[in-house]
Amino acid sequence: MPVSVAPRRPAKPITSPAALRPQLPDPALAITYDEARRYVQLRLRSLPHGGLRATCTAFGFPYTTSVGLKTGSLQREEYRLVQKHLRVFGFDTELVRLYVDGQLCEHYLFADASLLATLREQLAAHEQLVS
Repeated sequence: MPVSVAPRRPAKPITSPAALRPQLPDPALAITYDEARRYVQLRLRSLPHGGLRATCTAFGFPYTTSVGLKTGSLQREEYRLVQKHLRVFGFDTELVRLYVDGQLCEHYLFADASLLATLREQLAAHEQLVS
């Protein structure tokens, strides 16, 4: 019985630094976890009575953790949950890690500056009403 040998896979092409440049995240299009969390908290607080449970049920979010996010009583940072809520509110982001003061920190990267500007305008308007 002849032995068959699988053909060799071609080597992966080496990517040049110039080819990687467009893939690197632009820090100008990113916000920190704290800024994103504040925005999500304000949006969750603006839901009508019973709206949080309905939202969690409709989108499959954990209700208890979402309540903790709304009230600011989370025991740990919930990066993915904040990102999922941002998507529901119309902000599709990518979770990336960027250096801040020599440490890698989670940031939410927006596809374009107009979405980021919209989020920041809404956040500023809400915070102005609260203060």
